[in-house]
Amino acid sequence: MVWFSANVLSQAAFIGTHGVPYDVEALLGALGPWSWLLVTIELGVWLIVGTLVFQKFHSKAKIQPQMN
Repeated sequence: MVWFSANVLSQAAFIGTHGVPYDVEALLGALGPWSWLLVTIELGVWLIVGTLVFQKFHSKAKIQPQMN
């Protein structure tokens, strides 16, 4: 939730200052070859978060007995 809120506020501040939202191509272009490393790290983080959420729900489903 904090990450989402920070992104929304950052985007709002950028639009307030420049009148347009972030340009993804300009941001990635400014980072140059580092952009692929950062994209890979972000995808890895989302994969880990998704795995942890899946495991949490999967373990809860195992613990709760099913009523038939």
